[in-house]
Amino acid sequence: VRRGQYDSMETLKERFDTHMESLTAGAPASFINEKRAAILSRCREMAEKLPGFFSLTVPTGGGKTLASMAWALIHAVRYKKDRIIIVIPYTSIIVQTAAVLPENVVEHHSNLQPDSNDERSPSLLATENWDAPIIVTTNVQFFESLYACRTSRCRKLHNICNSVVILDEAQMLPVEFLQPILDILQSLQSSFKTSILFTTATLPVFAGHIGTGQKAFSG
Repeated sequence: VRRGQYDSMETLKERFDTHMESLTAGAPASFINEKRAAILSRCREMAEKLPGFFSLTVPTGGGKTLASMAWALIHAVRYKKDRIIIVIPYTSIIVQTAAVLPENVVEHHSNLQPDSNDERSPSLLATENWDAPIIVTTNVQFFESLYACRTSRCRKLHNICNSVVILDEAQMLPVEFLQPILDILQSLQSSFKTSILFTTATLPVFAGHIGTGQKAFSG
């Protein structure tokens, strides 16, 4: 982990665009690839919209991971956001997601255990501070950081401000905690310059819980 030596968001976007161009150039003509291209184009278009709440509803296999990353990078560059935080319920999905993202990624979840015996360990400091341009983490890590009272958990709070947050598989948010979860997301968006994207194949109804509403773009 190269703390303090990360590439700019503009550089990461350029690398990602190059990667996507290589993928699309070699993709055979098919119905599913046509739909994926349409979804990607729509995400890029919506990335120019003003910061706020967004939702992306795409069936499984529609290229949601790459399309949402394209949206996040364009939105982050356009509105000068400091980082992209991808929040996912399953660690297995995290590993898959991190594999297709640009460099400068910090993974923070239970399957990766930084050296907790060394307080100056770069990997430990990276997961405590979240100062990389792209963070991939779990629902538990993300929301515990917002509600915890332990110093180590709270060190990253300032780096959640002015960020782009992608909540993948949003239907997995626990129903019994949905209101406090949406309340804290509302605060992040309205007071701390955070844009939030809910992505899923089956988006729950959040409109009644979020005061500013959502900008939806479906596949």
